[in-house]
Amino acid sequence: MAVIHPIEARRQTPWVVTYPTLMLGLFFLVPFAFMIVVSFWQRIEGAESGYAPGFEFTHYARFFSPLFTRHLLVSLEFASLSAFLSVLVAFPFTYFLSRFGRRPQVLTLVFVLCVLSLSEVIVAYSWSVLLSRTAGISNLFVFLGIMEKPSSWMPGYGAVLFALTYFNLPFATLIMYPQCTRLDKSLTEAALTLGASPVKTFFTVVVPLLWPTILTAFIVLFVFTMGAFITPQWLGRPQHWMYAILINDQANSRGNVPFASALSIFLMVFTLALVAITVRLGRRSLQR
Repeated sequence: MAVIHPIEARRQTPWVVTYPTLMLGLFFLVPFAFMIVVSFWQRIEGAESGYAPGFEFTHYARFFSPLFTRHLLVSLEFASLSAFLSVLVAFPFTYFLSRFGRRPQVLTLVFVLCVLSLSEVIVAYSWSVLLSRTAGISNLFVFLGIMEKPSSWMPGYGAVLFALTYFNLPFATLIMYPQCTRLDKSLTEAALTLGASPVKTFFTVVVPLLWPTILTAFIVLFVFTMGAFITPQWLGRPQHWMYAILINDQANSRGNVPFASALSIFLMVFTLALVAITVRLGRRSLQR
């Protein structure tokens, strides 16, 4: 087996770092820098492109109008609630799945990956059918005698929240599964031996030990849901539309690309700030 000399390894290090740095700059930093530049361009009515190079803060000054503030609050509400509900459902499922045998774990994970392969368009369309009056779940409730007549549950707030939560569940499971499998079973067995009930063991031993994983899953799902576009547009009313729909409306429908760029930058910076605050609060809670 060949042994790499430390000096030779030190020479190879720049080449190893150069490639991912170039990819990051080419596919992230360059488009992001271009979007920042465009966000300061002038909006010109009647022009062929709709905008021209310039430098003005007009687009950023519109952020605090009631329309855009409302869309931002709606996005925060849906992102936080759907991430919370997804983690709340997925964490017990993932933990108890990690306690099963190897074969049931593999079969379940294959099913989760199959669900994960579905696009947001397919999920949104499927739930629009299931929540409709003609072919929805309400017809089954009428058949069972639970309801008198079928009704439509979309468009509405609950339909958007339910579909976003459903779409996030496979991601939450895959994020938390590795750490759940690494949890030492002797810790829970010791708690049970000392007289703690399974429920008490779960909340006093399992949850504190896996709290960083739970927080990580929440943050990832929160950031992921902040950019939801198809689900709120298909299953919700205009008052339920999230920030990504507003960006698309400004860019494609109104042709205001500079303002759409400014909205995108604001959404990304705002989301990163919330993530930083959440991580800081999570670290403080772990240190106590």
